[in-house]
Amino acid sequence: MPSTELKTTFNTAAVLYEDIRPGYPEELIQDIVELSGINDHSRILEVGCGTGKATQPFAERGYELVCLDIGADLIAVARERLRKYPNVSFVQQAFEAWKPEGTFDLIISATAFHWIDPKVRYLKAFQVLKSNGCLAVFANQHVRKGEGFFAESQSLYDKYYAPMTTNRSTHATNFPGVEAFRSPIRRVYPWTQTYSSEQYIKLLGTYSGHIALPDENRNLLFEGITNLIETKYDGQVTKHYEAVLDFRQTN
Repeated sequence: MPSTELKTTFNTAAVLYEDIRPGYPEELIQDIVELSGINDHSRILEVGCGTGKATQPFAERGYELVCLDIGADLIAVARERLRKYPNVSFVQQAFEAWKPEGTFDLIISATAFHWIDPKVRYLKAFQVLKSNGCLAVFANQHVRKGEGFFAESQSLYDKYYAPMTTNRSTHATNFPGVEAFRSPIRRVYPWTQTYSSEQYIKLLGTYSGHIALPDENRNLLFEGITNLIETKYDGQVTKHYEAVLDFRQTN
């Protein structure tokens, strides 16, 4: 599967994504609110809402949100999850092709901005933001990959997994339009999550590269990982995360 098509894989795992993918630290959400200075009348655009993991904390605060995603199944799950919030609406369309109605005070994009065409990301974000509008890009990143289970499982990946090389950098300074924004504020929020072997396999089943593997390779990889966790790590694995925020305001 070409790397440009990997972003479509998440829609095939929408229910699993909702079930097992983590959300984002409350401190990060509150920092976005405070840094952006949004108020009760502010409009938020979410680029790549998925199943609404990042949408909900803003919906709960009462902000008007327009949420974009290319996945019909992902949006269906998000609509069900957020059905009690009339301030949230959804559009099934890519950010690159979407034609906005009006402008926004804040754009948020959680673990999705890197999928946007790099020639369009910042240019269009600037176009749809009001004067002094803000862009908050954030994601959970796995750290301490070279320790314990993660180091030991690498032999299974070497055998069954052929990763694709993709140009998905988000925190860059040379994309067209980035000069329309002030210097970014970058904050990091460490946290951990412990998974059973079953939960960890479910989590892997929501990653685009794993979804795109041939069935035989994926099954053998997952069997090997399950066996490793059960026999050498007491049936559970702790993953160290950093939620990373890249916050920018227009010039």
